[in-house]
Amino acid sequence: MRKRVFLMGFVLILCCSFCSLKRSVSSLNRELVRTTGYQLDVRIDYEHKKIEADCHLTVFNPFDYHVRQIPIVLYRLMKVTSVHDKQGHELSFNQQVVSYEDWEILQVNFVEVRLNRPLAPNEKTSIKISYNGYLAGYTETGMIYVKDNVDPNYTVIRPDCWAYPQVGFPSWKINRSAGLKEFDYKIRVTVPEHLVVANGGRLIEKFSRNGETTYVYENILPAWRIDIAVAEYDLLEEPRYGMKVFYFKDDKEGATRILNGMKDCFELYANWFGPLAARIDFSVIAVPEGYGSQADVTSVLQTRNAFLDKSRMIELYHEISHLWNVKPLDALPPRFESEGLAMFLQFLTQEQLEGTEGALNKAAIWMFEYFKNKCRENPKLLEVPMIDYGQERLTNFSYSQGMLFFYVLCKKAGKEALIKAVGSVYQTYHNTGVSTRDFLAHLKNELGLELDSFYQAWIFSTEAAHDICNLQSLDDLINKYIQQ
Repeated sequence: MRKRVFLMGFVLILCCSFCSLKRSVSSLNRELVRTTGYQLDVRIDYEHKKIEADCHLTVFNPFDYHVRQIPIVLYRLMKVTSVHDKQGHELSFNQQVVSYEDWEILQVNFVEVRLNRPLAPNEKTSIKISYNGYLAGYTETGMIYVKDNVDPNYTVIRPDCWAYPQVGFPSWKINRSAGLKEFDYKIRVTVPEHLVVANGGRLIEKFSRNGETTYVYENILPAWRIDIAVAEYDLLEEPRYGMKVFYFKDDKEGATRILNGMKDCFELYANWFGPLAARIDFSVIAVPEGYGSQADVTSVLQTRNAFLDKSRMIELYHEISHLWNVKPLDALPPRFESEGLAMFLQFLTQEQLEGTEGALNKAAIWMFEYFKNKCRENPKLLEVPMIDYGQERLTNFSYSQGMLFFYVLCKKAGKEALIKAVGSVYQTYHNTGVSTRDFLAHLKNELGLELDSFYQAWIFSTEAAHDICNLQSLDDLINKYIQQ
């Protein structure tokens, strides 16, 4: 009888704990405080294949009410061991591995930190989160490029695997609706001395002790992600331009080509769009094939096959063009004005720098057929205008439809006029940022064209999407909108 009572009590405790977590998640205000700073101190333990870290996270309360709890998401195999406020006082917290409410196969450690003193409106605070654990990727979720693990051949710490604490809920929709973060960071990473730590920030210190080396980086521009790669890298530099290429030892020829391509691309874009507002050091960091290329504001994680294949230089042109983007002011931007433009520019740049005549037209024909097929597979593309792609989680298609938008606009306005207008957007708004609607209005004003009906068809309705789906060829599409 005593054993039965004990078991019933144990089950009741488990149920209460689960209900308590469900209540705490649902009772928290679902708006997120703003991340403004990171200090991350990481030691990578290759013997035990673990990461041990302290994260000093600074957040700002932008709301008109007090905030009492801070929600954190962390990789599912990592565990928070303690949390302290900026005075060193211990903070209480709950943590439990849960599934995303709108992506059930994706699991994270959801940590709820309770502040000793509520965070007042327009106030900042910092908390220190100590944590450790393992990385085993997220390939089971469909993110097949997230193969992240602790391996002396290659280790990456990045937000895609939630390898450092991030303010958020186990909800894709809520986290995206908060918009991109913009923060400063300073990172210290300690590894065995034969390994090199690569980051897109500025290396401010490096020292060795007892067979280990610590690298200290800080961001150059406000960042929205932290990427830390560790391998036996070699390094090529172009100090005059502030360019670095971290490459795997057998790939020096490709790294040299990339460094020269970066220099040529920077010079071309500066000529096209005007100089950047300030010198920006820029790094390309090699990652193994299958890990996915990605970009922050001052760096690119570039898959190794781009070092080996000359035709893959367009990926680098794409990422460098983003340096001439301005901060989007929309909470959920449609991204055609950044990613669609970058797709257009990468092929235009390829023609200019590599002499591949017709590359842009060939790519546009491919994009036309690609988007046509996607419209047939996903009827939502014929229902949601491009202006709403951010809200409807369709920004993956801003690359293709956005590229076609700029291609047709180029045919309508002329290449030189469009390049000048795009540069004017950067020179006008790089300090303030720009909304999508103001971006479009500025282009219209600079081009001196009546574009209202063109914008209506491409951006504010699905007319152009229907045209792509129904017209026989890219030429038919161009002819329709040239005459408009």
